[in-house]
Formats: sequence, C-alpha cells, structure tokens
Amino acid sequence: MEIDNRTVLLLLFLVSALLACLLLVYWKTQKTYDGFSIWAGATAVVSCAYLFITLRGIIAPAVSIVLANTLVVLSVLLRMDSIHRFIRGQKILPMAYAALVPVFFLILYYTYVSDSVALRGLVISAVIVPGLLAIAVILLQSGTAGNRTLTHIFAGALSFYALIYALRTINWLISTPETVFSTDQLNSIFFIITLLVDLLAAGLFLMLNMARARSDLAASEERYRTLADSLPDYVVVHDGSAIRYANPATRDLLGIPEDRIAGLPIDSFIAPESRAVSAGILGRIRTDPAAGASHEITIIAPGGGRHICIVRSVPVRFGGSPAILSVLTDITERKQMEDALRTVNRKLNLLSGMTRHDIRNQLMALGGFLEISKDTLSDPAKTLGFIDREVRITNTIAAQIEFTKDYEDLGVTSPSWQSVESVVKDAAASLTVQGVRLEIQCPGLEIYADRLLPKVFYNLIDNTLRYAGPDLSLIRVSVQERPGKSPAILYEDDGAGISAEDKKRLFTRGFGRNTGLGLFLSREILAITGITITENGVPGTGARFEIVLPERGFRYGSDRPPS
Repeated sequence: MEIDNRTVLLLLFLVSALLACLLLVYWKTQKTYDGFSIWAGATAVVSCAYLFITLRGIIAPAVSIVLANTLVVLSVLLRMDSIHRFIRGQKILPMAYAALVPVFFLILYYTYVSDSVALRGLVISAVIVPGLLAIAVILLQSGTAGNRTLTHIFAGALSFYALIYALRTINWLISTPETVFSTDQLNSIFFIITLLVDLLAAGLFLMLNMARARSDLAASEERYRTLADSLPDYVVVHDGSAIRYANPATRDLLGIPEDRIAGLPIDSFIAPESRAVSAGILGRIRTDPAAGASHEITIIAPGGGRHICIVRSVPVRFGGSPAILSVLTDITERKQMEDALRTVNRKLNLLSGMTRHDIRNQLMALGGFLEISKDTLSDPAKTLGFIDREVRITNTIAAQIEFTKDYEDLGVTSPSWQSVESVVKDAAASLTVQGVRLEIQCPGLEIYADRLLPKVFYNLIDNTLRYAGPDLSLIRVSVQERPGKSPAILYEDDGAGISAEDKKRLFTRGFGRNTGLGLFLSREILAITGITITENGVPGTGARFEIVLPERGFRYGSDRPPS
C-alpha cells in the first residue's frame, strides 16, 4: 500500500507546530535551563519548513525548496546549539551557523541551475547527519547517574535517525526520484521515522529538563538541609499544620528523634497564648509573604519549659510541594537579661533612695546631738555620753556608705550561668571555716543569676559562723528536686537556728547584730533573676534557707549523675 507522503508531511507540520507551542508555554511557565528556548525555537523553525515543503508545487520553489531546506538545516544547527548550551553551558562556535551560507547557495544552484532532488538531499545531509551525530556524542558524554538512561536513549534515537537520513540520501543518489514526495518504500519509512523521532526528541528533551530540575531541587534541598542542620536556631519546615522537617537544634529542644518528628502538629509545641497569632500569620503567608515578618511567640518543650522565640517564616517548596519555612531564634536568655536589668534599675533606685533617706536621718540625729553637746560642756560626763552616741551614729553612717560599695555593682554586668558548687567553694574559701564540715551536694547544677551570687553564699556562711553557736559542726548546700516544680537549693547548718521572732524580720534592711544589710542584699541579688529565698528551719536545730529557682533559671551540666 502506497503512503501519501504529502499527507505525512502535513502531519509532520501539525505535530511540530503543536510541540513548538507546548515547549514555548513550558519555557514561559516552568523552570528551564539555558538552551531550552532554542530547542523550542528550532521546533517552530522546522514546522515552518515542513509546511513549505507540503505546499511544494503550490507556492514558489524559492520558498518551498530553497527556503524550506535551508530552514531544515537551520533547525539542526539550532538543536546542536541548544544541546551544547543545555549540557555544557556553552554556545556553539558562530562558524557553525556560517554553514548556512554555502548550503543556501548550493540548494539555490541545484534548484534553478541544475535541478536535482538527490543533490539537494546530499547537500542537506552533509550538514544534518554530522550535526545529529555531534548532538548524540554530547549527550553520551554528559550522562549522569540520574539521567544516563534518558541521554543514551536520546543519543540512540538521533544516531538511528542520522543513519536513516544517510541511507535515504545514498538511495536517492543511486535512484534519483522525481520529487521529494516519491512513494518508494525507503522514502515513506523516512518520513514516518522523522515524525516519530520529532515526537521522541521533544519528549526526551523535556524529560531531561525535568530531571535536571529535580536534581537541582534535591541538591538545593540538601544544601539548605546541611545549612539548617548546622544552625543553632530552630528551623522547621511545615505545611501550616504539621511538621515536615526539623533541624537537630529543634529536635534536641523537643526531645523527639528524627524518625518521629515528621507529621507532628505544630500547635502542640506552641503556647496557648501564641496560637491565635501564629495561626493567623501562617494562614496569610502563602498569599502575602510579607505576613511572615518577624514576630514573637512562646513555644513549650515536652518537659514544660517555655522558650520565647522570634519567628520568621517564608513560603518555600519542599519535596516538590508548597511548604512554609520557619526560623525561630531563641531569645529566652535575652528576655531574662532584659527583665533582670529592669529589676536591677528598679532596685537600685529604691536602694539609693532608702540609703539617702537613712543617712539624712542619721545626719539630722548627729546634728541634734552636737547642738545638745554644746550645752553640756560644763558636765564632762554628759558630754562623753553624747559623744558616744555621736560615734555610734557615725559608725552607722560608715556602715551604710560601705553597703553602697556592695550594691553599686548590682546588675553592672549581665546575669550569667554559674555553677552552684564552684560558687559555694569560692565563697567558703574567703572565710575561716576550720572545724566546720562543708558539704556541697549540687552535682552539675547551674543557675542563672547576677554576678554577685558568690556574695549571697558568703553572707549565708558568714552569718552561720557568727551566730550559729559553739555546737556548729556542719554546713550543707544541696539541691532539692520538687515533682512538678522547679528545684530548690537548700542551705542548712546544725547550729542554734533562728528564733521565730527573728524570722519575721530576717531579710529586713538594717535588721541584725552586725550591719543588718547582708541578708537584705542577698535577697535583692537573687531577686534580679527571679530567685526567692526564705528561712524555714526549726529553732534550736539549725538554720535552713530555701532558695527556689525559677522555671528557666536552672540547668544541669555534664557533671550531673545519670538519673
């Protein structure tokens, strides 16, 4: 059965035009690489050539023969340039396009001077066959593990087509046809194969682009995953409701292994007071990326610990589908510092005012006694009595001025994490504790406190040594775990203890037999970072101070024994 090759060529035109349109739309709407648009353009060029050849005998030979054949050669050169750019990232040499000049004039010669279908075919074949083989070689040299099968099939199809093209040219030279529409079997097979190769080449080139895009996406995700894995910030990829990826810092915070984190609802880690704000921002972020600007939320770790974080979110693609990337910077410690500084400023203002007030009162009393002393100069005994009072007042003023030396450093530097064991040892080392056993049972415990923390334990130990009595033999500092609550530090001794009456005023400024300022200052130092101190010992059995730590004000270092 004879095949109407003109009909096949018309079909070639329609298929090529459709492929050109599809490729151009894909180029405009999807991620493509250098050379893709040129391949789409080459497909459009060859579709025009097929149309002009189909109209041979209807339109002028200058278009249907000379221009059409020149366009066929141009399409192959464009495809070679396209593959060269796509695979190697380089343009082909401009001299390659210069081949169009002799091709054009040779086709013109064999059309108007010496009309010969076979020789025109030979001229075209002399460029097309090497061009197709060159494309095949580039493809074979470029194959990677991810697309080797595609490139080999692509190269094989082009090499096979080059072989068929060469065979048809040889056949025409042996048996010259009268027209390109010759119905000999090889010519008909050639046109059908051309149709199939055009379809296959377009599909394979499209798949190569998609494979490269997937590979680049995977590499990009791997790079960003590596970056995210090394960040100290908490990095979470989610879809607005469930976690899809969390970096090691996040997994460590939540205490959840990598194989269990995906799929967990993000709301389960957001504090109730932050959920409404978070949900509103995540709901708008896909349509308005600016909605993901920095905002503050509180997250809750499985152990109940609360962490204040600054969150920045942006829409991304993860695993090929839309997602949201949220980066959370933990500012809990910064917030603690800010709160501590505010507390310090408030306390310093209070202490300064109280000290000024006390010194002013003492100076008024001193002035009064000096005036009275003038009237008792004739009575030496009375004068000495007033002088004794005046000396006591000046000693009180001196003690108050000395106290300012202690609190002037209050909050000068930011609070820090300090080992309780080291602080107690340093405080004890500056006092004489001979004959008294010091036990420290706070393995690995660190607390977030002002840098004057050693002064607290110095005052406690100093008071014990001064007032615990002759039976004192033990001072113990230990940590008390309280189920469902933060731990407390216990300071205990086995001395005389503190009377019920004295307990009421123990931390009052000025109360005591020495300066009356040590325990008051200790309470103020601890309060800077939210630590409280109370005395709840039993009188006669020793003093017992309980120092309660805030929720985020303690941690255990590597010295803590396994539980």
